[in-house]
Amino acid sequence: MKQGFYIFFYKRIAVEWVCIALATLAYALYCFAFMLKKAFRKKRFVAMDTDEAKAVITKKFPKTETLPETVNLPLNRDIDLSVIVPIYNYEDLIEGTINAILNQKTQYKFELILVDDGSRQPAKDILEKFKGLPNVKVIHQENGGIGAARNTGLNNAQGRYYMFVDCDDTVHEDIIECLMSKAYEKNLDMVMCAHNLSKESNGRITSVTPNIYPKYNLMRYKDGDYLWNFPGLPWCKVYKREMFESIRFLPGYWYEDTIIHFLVFRLCNSFEYIPQVKYEYRWYEKNFSHTQDNAPDRTVQRYWILERCIEDTKRFGLDTGVIFYKLLLRHLGSYYYLQQGYMEEETVDAMFALASNLLKAYVPSEKYHLPYALKQLEKALLTNDIELWKLATTIQ
Repeated sequence: MKQGFYIFFYKRIAVEWVCIALATLAYALYCFAFMLKKAFRKKRFVAMDTDEAKAVITKKFPKTETLPETVNLPLNRDIDLSVIVPIYNYEDLIEGTINAILNQKTQYKFELILVDDGSRQPAKDILEKFKGLPNVKVIHQENGGIGAARNTGLNNAQGRYYMFVDCDDTVHEDIIECLMSKAYEKNLDMVMCAHNLSKESNGRITSVTPNIYPKYNLMRYKDGDYLWNFPGLPWCKVYKREMFESIRFLPGYWYEDTIIHFLVFRLCNSFEYIPQVKYEYRWYEKNFSHTQDNAPDRTVQRYWILERCIEDTKRFGLDTGVIFYKLLLRHLGSYYYLQQGYMEEETVDAMFALASNLLKAYVPSEKYHLPYALKQLEKALLTNDIELWKLATTIQ
């Protein structure tokens, strides 16, 4: 929420310290309103064991388990970067996206991997135009979702670093030069740039909001977790190839990018943020952000994918202490709840019970610090207070 206020003010003022001050004030006022609502809210407590809660949601939305194939082709030292673009239709946009990548002004050699995830014919015809170019691979597969398409790209990548671009977005002509120069300069595991949120309606851009994050630790996450101030978006980043040697997206799932926070960020030992906009995230009627909000099965998938991320956390030998706990807590808040409003109460109760039981299993034994919003969220989940949980997600 505080970062949202910061971005709102930055679009209008673009002076970091002023935006930080205004965002802090706006957030304080928002928290004051939250405290009033909290004082006068109705109270309802939900306690349900995990098996009982799972029975409720699996009756309507059963868990699907498709394990990804992991293939690592030999490194080609002549390729600095593998750019992976999953493509599903968007025939009106993909040619522009592909050309924006191919026309990069950069000294670095890159390969472009275009994964056709079962697109209809117009999109396939467009991809044929790029077949045969020396640095382009075009791969066709049956539709398996964006996670499966990204996995196919990873299984065919040979560069030193990887980058993801969504087929309905576009990039600036120097994104590769900007990110790769920083990555090579400091031998970094991951480099991230800023992006624009471009809203469109009826083919016309209605607003452009720069998502440029401050250098200051605005979210007040401590314990050395500076990285957690940044979003777990797959795109607008380059990753050293070693980070994806054992990691793949979970195919067939929405919110497959949850692995970026839970696994990739956790494996990252060196990171730098470049506060310059180099990526254009397009938000409009037909894209992912507008089509996911009314599908209960996709909302339930948020729990299933958390379970898988926890399994992989243990498989990779990653710590399940304070940083993991705070990360889990964040993902059991607004990410997890805000799309449940249209679901039946029994299902929402079961989802809450699963979240509550999951968090209780990982409460750290050592001391830790939480910002105000996460303290409220933690209290709700640990005391089974579902109405406080719903309210606390609004101030995250």
